[in-house]
Amino acid sequence: MDSGTTGHYAAPSFQRLLYRYLWPFQYFRDVTRGGCLERQQNYRHNRAMRRYLPGFIAKWIFLTALWFFIGGTMHELGVAPLAAGCFIVAIWTMIVVVVLGVDWLWLERFPELF
Repeated sequence: MDSGTTGHYAAPSFQRLLYRYLWPFQYFRDVTRGGCLERQQNYRHNRAMRRYLPGFIAKWIFLTALWFFIGGTMHELGVAPLAAGCFIVAIWTMIVVVVLGVDWLWLERFPELF
């Protein structure tokens, strides 16, 4: 160890924690690269990690509902550009929910891809 280090790691930033809390795709591996054995191992890893997908789906459903609610509130207040922006973000979050749901169903349904 350096004489200038205390042996402790710096706490991650709030943005990094938020990213890790909301973005599930960092926990999965690419099954299209590598040799046959490596692809099999990556698929098995992804199947093992599928148990966390319902939690991520719930978080993204909450975000979708939140953006639709904010957009509806903005629309009632007569702020159309902000309402449109909120509805666009809500649709993007809904797309993430659909992708996560399809991923979870795929990993549940097909135990062995190879």
